This record gives sequence, C-alpha cells and structure tokens, in this order.
Amino acid sequence: MNPPPTTPTTLDGRSLAIGVLSITACILFVGLVLLIQTPPALGIGQTDRGGDYVMLTQQISSSNEGLVIVDGGSNRMVLYTFDFNQKKLALADGFELSKLRQNAEEERPRRRGR
Repeated sequence: MNPPPTTPTTLDGRSLAIGVLSITACILFVGLVLLIQTPPALGIGQTDRGGDYVMLTQQISSSNEGLVIVDGGSNRMVLYTFDFNQKKLALADGFELSKLRQNAEEERPRRRGR
C-alpha cells in the first residue's frame, strides 16, 4: 500500500515572523560578543606637533592622565593632569628647559683626556 501523498507545507505569517526574529537575535548576539571582546580605546602615549609646540599624553596613575606641552620657541615645558574621577584639568608643573639642560651638564661626569 502506498502512503498518502503529502501536501507541501505553506509558510504562514506567524512562522515567518518567528524565523525573522530568531535570525535577528542571532545576529545581534554575535555583534554583542564581538563588542565585548574589543579592548577599550586608550589615548596614552599619543603625540602631536604643531609649529613650535609638541604635545603628548602619559598615564600618571590609574585615575590620572597627564598632558605635556613643550614650547620649543620659548624652551618651556608644562604638565597638566586630568583627574577622571573629578573630571578636572589642573596645572601640575612647569619649568624652563634651559635649566634642565644646565642641570644635566653639571651632573655629567667629565672625561679625562688620554
């Protein structure tokens, strides 16, 4: 005896909606997994130069980052700190680069001639 012929199943609106929502959920889940694995963007060690000015960033502590600005025209360096917790930028220190060079020359041991 032959089995009765099967009729092709039709795709109703409810099944289509379930399929589309399932595929969308899978795509969003893959996107979420990819975003979680991406390391955070950090701006540490970036440098920029414009004219006589050189700017660079540095991490001072886990909650503080420093911005160093060097003015080549006036031979001056200034350090600003940014506190992430308080969201404030403050002047930390500034000095003349010529004094730094003088101190380095004074501390350098003198070589004897042969």
